[in-house]
Amino acid sequence: MPIPIFDTVLNGIKVIVSIVGTRKDLQEALQFAAEGKVKTIVEVQPLEQINDVFDRMLKGQVNGRVVLTLE
Repeated sequence: MPIPIFDTVLNGIKVIVSIVGTRKDLQEALQFAAEGKVKTIVEVQPLEQINDVFDRMLKGQVNGRVVLTLE
């Protein structure tokens, strides 16, 4: 599968792969993403909330990703 290196680096895109599954499985998974069937769960919190975020992570109460802001 060709990946445009310049665009990938410039846009900060991460490509994470797994050796589980076949090329057809990968093609189907990428097609799901292209069709908008894959949704990212992101929660934004100020850096001051880092201890609360870590506590919630340890308790398994974080769904998706938490992004800490420096504002």
